[in-house]
Amino acid sequence: MFKSVYDSPLVATLLPCIAAIIVVGLALLRKDAFVRAYGALFGVAIAADAYLNGPWTFVKSGTGWATAVSVLFVILGDFRYFVALEVSLQNARIWLRALGWAFIVPVTVQIVRWSVPRIEKDERATFLLYEISFFALAVAMRAARVPRAKNRKLAARVTAFELAQYGLWIAADVGLVATDADAFYAPRLAANLMYYVAFVPVTMRWLEST
Repeated sequence: MFKSVYDSPLVATLLPCIAAIIVVGLALLRKDAFVRAYGALFGVAIAADAYLNGPWTFVKSGTGWATAVSVLFVILGDFRYFVALEVSLQNARIWLRALGWAFIVPVTVQIVRWSVPRIEKDERATFLLYEISFFALAVAMRAARVPRAKNRKLAARVTAFELAQYGLWIAADVGLVATDADAFYAPRLAANLMYYVAFVPVTMRWLEST
């Protein structure tokens, strides 16, 4: 049951695209230029990700293009968290710093995959490795960077959101690797909704309260 909902193009593609239209519309109404840019950029990214990596995509699975598209949007998804975190720290060159942080887990995971062929050939194991690696990085952010933030509330909120989202993905994929039970698609579906539908508008709201 949960897998059929998870795989449905209505949930995997149409819902995020509708959410993206709403997010971009809300972003364009914002008075703050940074929040407007943040919402518009990542709102468009939501729709592009959901379409190009979803069941309606024209990108053929298993090709180099499919891998490139997948990696690009994984980095973009993490990038939006690090942008908000850099805002909370009030650092200079926010976008550049955030981009550097966003590459840490993808590069690390790729090095591990090259070193361990069994993981490289197993898509679920790759997902799980990425999720655990990012969760560990977010824990490190919570311990080392959030306490130094000028706006600790924003830093704590976006980091807690990421930990909850990645925690759900880890729980789902551990269960799927161990049992392949349909029930484990429920936390994966919840995490996907957090990622595709909730993160950008919620973070826009938090950014406005800074």
